[in-house]
Amino acid sequence: MALTKRVEVLFNPEEYRLVEELARSRGETVGSLLRRAVQQQYLRPALKERQKAARRIIGQKVDFGEWEDVKAAIQQEVLKQVEAP
Repeated sequence: MALTKRVEVLFNPEEYRLVEELARSRGETVGSLLRRAVQQQYLRPALKERQKAARRIIGQKVDFGEWEDVKAAIQQEVLKQVEAP
């Protein structure tokens, strides 16, 4: 998407120097660093949306079978990993 909106942000000289160094160390511009920070911090899914998604995942009913069968499968997998070179 084309960048068409401009924002002016004022920093004190020390803050700007640190932001500029960080951007340079990551191989990007100050603008791209700030855009990414805004995206990650403020534009990602809202906390309530993430909680709702987590509740949906946790609330799913999954039938793993009988405990003895599950336990045997876990033990077999552990043995494979221990015996692997």
